[in-house]
Amino acid sequence: MTVATPPREARNQRSYWGNVFSALRSTAAGMRITFRYLWSKPVTIQYPDEKLPTDDRYRGIHYLEQDLCICCDACAKACPIDCIEMDATRHGKELEWHQFELDYQKCMFCELCVYPCPKDCIHMGKEYAFVTEDRGELLLDLLTWKGLTEQQKIRIAEAEARKAAKAAARKKKEAEAAEPPAAGEPPAGGEDKEDA
Repeated sequence: MTVATPPREARNQRSYWGNVFSALRSTAAGMRITFRYLWSKPVTIQYPDEKLPTDDRYRGIHYLEQDLCICCDACAKACPIDCIEMDATRHGKELEWHQFELDYQKCMFCELCVYPCPKDCIHMGKEYAFVTEDRGELLLDLLTWKGLTEQQKIRIAEAEARKAAKAAARKKKEAEAAEPPAAGEPPAGGEDKEDA
């Protein structure tokens, strides 16, 4: 038959006064930290009026340099969650913009859309306050203008005029080549063969 032995008491069991002194020591350490910061200058920022400085590499709300963009879709293809939608019509080398939207309900600010851009025209800005009560406002259009600018319209008209002038010159040249020679003139590309 086995006899049950009473459990041993813990060797590091503190006495009442040991617990009191430990509490006083930890309270003194906490108060030392409190008194160190008590007379230091406060770091409170009044947010809407003042903003904390952001790092140069901060990933904030996107911005687009629209005049550099060639609508290659590289940024939209690189986006892992498909939050970029872009649409433009090409007129030769000019772009007529219809849409360049970013859905910030989905965007995770990963910056993967910035690096594949061949023209380096989409960037992450430093703006971070994008607070709204309506989710529809989180669909942000990055275009500064839609359609064609006046300069683009002028360049398109000039390009079309040059193209029309080239086409007219080509038709005139083809018409001259197809025209039969006059009665007294030798045929084009050969000499008279009367000596034979």
